[in-house]
Amino acid sequence: MVTKEASSNPSFRGRVPPAEAIEGKRWKKAVRLVAKIHRKVFNQRNDFQHQLSRKIVNSYGISFVEDLNVKGLSRGLFAKSVHDAGWAAFFQKLSYKAESAGRRFSSVDPRGTSQRCPCGEANPKQLSDREHVCLDCGLVTTRDPASAMEVLRLGLSLQPLTAVQECCG
Repeated sequence: MVTKEASSNPSFRGRVPPAEAIEGKRWKKAVRLVAKIHRKVFNQRNDFQHQLSRKIVNSYGISFVEDLNVKGLSRGLFAKSVHDAGWAAFFQKLSYKAESAGRRFSSVDPRGTSQRCPCGEANPKQLSDREHVCLDCGLVTTRDPASAMEVLRLGLSLQPLTAVQECCG
């Protein structure tokens, strides 16, 4: 039972209520309901990540991702979004599925991927700049596809050369 004093006290808002309230039947029922909702969201996210990682592994022989510091990102301004997306779990699923399917998966250094053109030229942008325009090669696209192309270019540059590329390239 929550006393009038505890419920009207602003210091209790958003924090754990007094022990009397936690022992109540309604409180326990609400806790079970919230746990059920969290479990459902977790299962949906997990299922989606498994399906998407399987689709990527089956569709492509090699995959590259930015080697993001997920732990560091989860402390910043976008912490809730980073945790909600479950990036680390998705990368882990993608990695083990690629390995079990005999596909290649690697991560690239994320520094500057949005500040360079896929042709290799520096192309500095502010966070508010959503369009990528390269004066060197003439590429005009939005920021995200340009970054994805740069991640691909970096990833391919890290791969060992094949026998054909070594003798003829």
